Amino acid sequence: MTKEYLLNLASWLPRSCANGPGTRMVLWVQGCPFRCSGCQNPDFLEFRMNQVVSVDFVWQVFQQLPDLAGISFSGGEPFAQAVALAELASLVQSAGKTVVCWTGYRLEQLHSGQVKGGDRLLQHVDLLIDGLFQQQQSSDDVLRGSRNQQLHFLSGRIIQADLKDIPRQEWIVNDTLLTYTGFPIQG
Repeated sequence: MTKEYLLNLASWLPRSCANGPGTRMVLWVQGCPFRCSGCQNPDFLEFRMNQVVSVDFVWQVFQQLPDLAGISFSGGEPFAQAVALAELASLVQSAGKTVVCWTGYRLEQLHSGQVKGGDRLLQHVDLLIDGLFQQQQSSDDVLRGSRNQQLHFLSGRIIQADLKDIPRQEWIVNDTLLTYTGFPIQG
């Protein structure tokens, strides 16, 4: 790597089963230009310095967990850090692993060149979940918080059949922390 790319993370998990197919590392980026009513991660919206790490650091941690199916990017808004995430996603795919990414943007917007680094990141995303969260359209659809959000299988490396048996919610307990991840269950 010739340039050191930095990520500003809100949070991260080394292992999760609720954020895509298989066991995955999950990165939640800090900062989001959208203000969706009912956002599940309101603390991740503000553009402020939080946990600044290098792509190389995340890649080193990722490589130490060989049983991972891939990595998932959430937030905040991952495409607000598209340039650095594209570098990481490229490394992950070069290791034969997959990349899942959520975004409030629509796929068409990302292809239009409006988002710096958006096209490059898309080249390294296997499954994109796009669209703003709309509380009035809350849903129990797999990997989506609202019915307007769409699944885009961009590479063929993840297919619809891979999305069965993904838990809607997950609680992860370690010596010092209890972490909740996933999507609210309706009703």
